[in-house]
Amino acid sequence: MAGPSSQPQKLSLSPAPKRFKRNHPQKDLPYDVVEKIFSFLPIKKVVQLGTVSMRFRNSWFINRKLHFDEDFAKGRGREEIMWILNSVFRHHLGSKIDSFRLYFNHDAMESKAESWIRKSVKKGVEELDLDFRQGKEPFQIVSDLIDVESIRILKLSFCELHLPLKPKGLCSLNTLVLRKMPASEGLIQTVFANCLLLENLELLHCSKVFHLKISTGKLKRFRELKVVECTDLSSIHISAPTLRSFFYHGYFSKLSFNGSLPQLKDVILCCPPARSCLEMVRTRNLLLNLVHVACLTVSSTFLEGLSQKYEKGDLRAMQFSLGNMKELHLIMDATSFCNPHDISSFIRNCPCIEKVFIDLNNFSFGCGYYWELHAKKKFQEDSQPLKFEFLKYVKLKGFKFERPELELVRLFLEKAIILENLALITPKNRHMQFGHVDAQVYKHCFLKWRASPKAKIVLYEKDSSSIVPMHLKTWC
Repeated sequence: MAGPSSQPQKLSLSPAPKRFKRNHPQKDLPYDVVEKIFSFLPIKKVVQLGTVSMRFRNSWFINRKLHFDEDFAKGRGREEIMWILNSVFRHHLGSKIDSFRLYFNHDAMESKAESWIRKSVKKGVEELDLDFRQGKEPFQIVSDLIDVESIRILKLSFCELHLPLKPKGLCSLNTLVLRKMPASEGLIQTVFANCLLLENLELLHCSKVFHLKISTGKLKRFRELKVVECTDLSSIHISAPTLRSFFYHGYFSKLSFNGSLPQLKDVILCCPPARSCLEMVRTRNLLLNLVHVACLTVSSTFLEGLSQKYEKGDLRAMQFSLGNMKELHLIMDATSFCNPHDISSFIRNCPCIEKVFIDLNNFSFGCGYYWELHAKKKFQEDSQPLKFEFLKYVKLKGFKFERPELELVRLFLEKAIILENLALITPKNRHMQFGHVDAQVYKHCFLKWRASPKAKIVLYEKDSSSIVPMHLKTWC
């Protein structure tokens, strides 16, 4: 086992290369060609290039990407931002604007913000990203402001969107993102009924979402749905046969599917601790819709809902198989009662699993009476015939060398017969100190448990492992 490591810096001992006088290719390009290239760069980059070359100092006049987003606003006051925006739109000579992004405090300046939006729409804007989270009240968006055919991507933060039942435009819309704003059932149904090219829908921290019905019968391209912490949500019903990616953060009891989801391959399900046994039952029902999923991220609450339950006096486990699962990312909740047997039982039902990531965070296995009296013995019994025939990579983040964690490490090392890499990352808030004797003891144990001779076992103080999960924890 390698000791705690971080990626060393690579030093080059080669002699410094000689400087050669180079011809700059842009000098040989016609002016209009270079102008065309510059028009597709974000405006902040174009202005920077203009300060370097006098020849192109006015290239931003025809720029197509007007990005005045949160990054642009850093270090600038509202008056300065307004002056810049007014200057850009006053002098803009291009016939086309591809994207307009705005991060702005609109309080008492609604008419200014509306004028900038209208000017970008007038020039055929395709991506419109409006973020008004700095304001005290949501920005009001009337239908004629954005009801146009050119918009393909619409992202709204802290707005109120008012659409007619049958919009005249928005027929090209393929991505809709609503963040921290009202998203009524009527608004969603209007979008589904009229935006037939819609592929992606995101509802992030939205209000007034009570009964969300996702029915995409007319939508042949709908691929991705994200619903994150919409606190007013009472139920969510999904009928979307073309759905490929589903990210959900909320209580599982509110979630139901209608019909099969044969194309669903990519799923994130994060849930607060279950509030009732009924939620756990519904968690089990939810599992039936994941049979085609290849990459799954779940919180430990999900596994709790699948754990063994007493039925008519007998302790019984749920029977299921996720034969298409290739990657599992498990996020442990600090208040969860999940134990090592819950984890091993779930992975056992994923016969083709190749990668396992477990974020222990501040979680500690509080293995109490249930573990000692029932689950521990069952964990040991079920582990005997177990083989992970395809498992190659395992990463445990927040690893503290506690006994239940070591039980999991032993399970993976003994049962993953083609394991290539086991990464153990210690917690950020703890400095793990190992003496020479400790390191030798753990090294001896790990090598003794290892079924795959080629398996590398590495301990990191900082996560510099090249193996990363498909889903980032910042997805929402």
